[in-house]
Amino acid sequence: MIVNDSFSNDENTVQETEINIPRPVRFWLLLILDIPSIICSFFLLYHLLINKILRCQLINHVIIVLLIIGLIIELVDISFHLSFLRLGIVQPSTPSLCLILWFMDLGLYNGCTLLMAWGSIERYLLIFYDRMFLNKTKRFIFHYFPLLILLLYILIFYIIAIFFPPCQNTYDYLLPLCNDSPCYLNDPILGVLDSVINNIIPVIIMSIASLVFVIRVYYQKRRLHQANIWRKQRKMIIQLLCFCTLYLIPNIPQNVFIFAQLCGLSKNIGVQIQLYFDFLCYFVTLLYPFVCLGSLTDLRKKIKWRGLFTLKQPRQIAIVRPK
Repeated sequence: MIVNDSFSNDENTVQETEINIPRPVRFWLLLILDIPSIICSFFLLYHLLINKILRCQLINHVIIVLLIIGLIIELVDISFHLSFLRLGIVQPSTPSLCLILWFMDLGLYNGCTLLMAWGSIERYLLIFYDRMFLNKTKRFIFHYFPLLILLLYILIFYIIAIFFPPCQNTYDYLLPLCNDSPCYLNDPILGVLDSVINNIIPVIIMSIASLVFVIRVYYQKRRLHQANIWRKQRKMIIQLLCFCTLYLIPNIPQNVFIFAQLCGLSKNIGVQIQLYFDFLCYFVTLLYPFVCLGSLTDLRKKIKWRGLFTLKQPRQIAIVRPK
């Protein structure tokens, strides 16, 4: 297969819209991770949805939603981005495709950050205030209802902002994602709301929740000296820290720039740095299934590794009956 021409970069491409890593390198980096990540996502979703015990655990519900959203991003958004890196043009070159890619690249990714922030809070409540989830009414109020509201908010906000913006979008099919950003980001209301509520606040919540969780568990361990409880909570800490660290690594620097720009910093400062962290956000989605697989110890124990979709069968115990 001849790929040299398809990977050639247009000399007129504005440098500020892409990182300096060559397109062929980016293509293979994403492709090498995308295929295993898709397989791992299907694998996890199969077991989390088929296994009744895993499916009914409240702590797994946010994980399932994040895996589904991530799978949509991998199958559609990243696939079209790979096509752009190979061809040098967005195909098909239509405004509708650009809007869909913006919705996934911005809306679904920021939605995952919001859900991850709520998941951090809920994990804390499930450990230290588990009585809040004892009956159906409380489970609906404190678990299902917030998750449903967040999903509706994500869909409504980004459908309005991207598909029905109060401004005129411009499309350049020779640039990634048809342009550097949809026009609503420059709107004084929608742009600020998106930056503060959907970016900065979730990152702050994840950071604080992780820190408070660790401090609370450490203090409780020293005070109560309960090794069994500590071992259970230690697993929860590891899960939380793994998930939050994955999201915080690219998002903290990004949001520092966003906050500085809201305070008056010129958008021309640190453009390349921001673009690198934008590119790293793809790896948050791609690596999330592997982090889930590594942290879900209950699932690992049930998996028979000689087959992807084979669960360990219960060992047959011979029963000796009297003659």
